[in-house]
Amino acid sequence: MKKHQIIFEKIKVLLKKHFGEELKEYEEGTNLTIGDSGVWISSDDKELTIGYGMTHTHYDPEYDDIELGIDRFFNLLTRRKRITEYLKGDFSYKNKTEIELDNSEFDNMGISMTWLFPYWKRTKERVSFENNLIDRSLIEDEIKEIKTMHNKT
Repeated sequence: MKKHQIIFEKIKVLLKKHFGEELKEYEEGTNLTIGDSGVWISSDDKELTIGYGMTHTHYDPEYDDIELGIDRFFNLLTRRKRITEYLKGDFSYKNKTEIELDNSEFDNMGISMTWLFPYWKRTKERVSFENNLIDRSLIEDEIKEIKTMHNKT
């Protein structure tokens, strides 16, 4: 088993412990979602993928710092998210997902959009916030353990 897969398995144990039946497993346990939250994580032979809705980031251990992926995933769980929806008429064609950090700063997780939309209509923005899924203090020690394990291997 590769390092990123071991980290994924540790995260899966943590999620099962804290979210129980809300945690849904797909594709033989390699894709995990938490209820209807939009937060998900997956692992395959090549990489770890962290996502929220359609927005996601791939972390290949050969080229990327997996610890950044670990931080992003735990921020998705423990921090508020700002979702900006861009609409043409009533059609949502683009979504921007941001994670609120300290001092009301935001980490732009990414933008997802569709190619086919009614471009001739006026653009409107709708901003919504989603609360954290779990208090950071409840999983702080487990996060540190996973990061320490990542640094040792």
